[in-house]
Amino acid sequence: MQSLISRFLVVLAMFTTVVNAQMTSNVFERVFLVQGPVEGGTAFTIEVDGRQYLITAKHVVKGMKEDDRIQIRKNDQWFPLTVKVFRCDDPVDIAVLIPPSQLSVNFPLEATAEGVFFGGETSFLGFPYGITTGLKLAGGYPLPLVKKATLSGMIPLVPDKGSIIVLDGYNNPGFSGSPVVFRDSTKSQVTFKVAGVVVSFLSEAGPVLKTEEVAPAQITAEDKQESRILQYHQKSYKITQETTDFVRLNTGIAFAHDIAFAVDLIRKHPIGPKVADDFQPK
Repeated sequence: MQSLISRFLVVLAMFTTVVNAQMTSNVFERVFLVQGPVEGGTAFTIEVDGRQYLITAKHVVKGMKEDDRIQIRKNDQWFPLTVKVFRCDDPVDIAVLIPPSQLSVNFPLEATAEGVFFGGETSFLGFPYGITTGLKLAGGYPLPLVKKATLSGMIPLVPDKGSIIVLDGYNNPGFSGSPVVFRDSTKSQVTFKVAGVVVSFLSEAGPVLKTEEVAPAQITAEDKQESRILQYHQKSYKITQETTDFVRLNTGIAFAHDIAFAVDLIRKHPIGPKVADDFQPK
């Protein structure tokens, strides 16, 4: 009964989001929580020339052999999935996995960054820190979390082949391998495309602070200028002071690699399972 209720809620949510031109089932039902030998992450399916492929970040499958198994989350359990692994050449952090059979629906989702624009809204879907909501998609796969990001820019990574997609949005561990999707505004109907694969975020070293309680008269102009003051109940004040220790901080700038790299690798190894339009997840 619970799974039926969950399924109803997902379908209802999808219907609502379609009306509002937001995320649709052709994206949701392609995204999977996976576990490699070293770390976990996210993977998603795309089709090229009528065959399906599972895409993730290369570091998610670190340590895997060419023919190996990943773990995929389904019905709150981990299940082994035998795949053939192909990796993009460095510095591209994308891996193409060949599953033994079709994994997901093949509703239209073109793998291209064509139509994306600077300042445009994108989303990436995945499982930060392995978090799942309890809602399940068809087949018992967990519903991914969705994060919004602004496409800030693109930096050439391999000349004439693809770019680093720069996103203004927080990427957390577990989102590695997530699809970056966007709505093609040139289409009259709601049309999503996948532009890239989430691979990392820009970090910075921030000083660890200590605090000291002070009286208002002890606060200097420099303290105010440097924003060192913490105020409590409008009476108690503390001044922050830097220590010699540092902590890694997330700047909120995320990086993805162009899906064109994955498509190019697929065309060199066009051996994915053929897709069927009447596919039903099991």
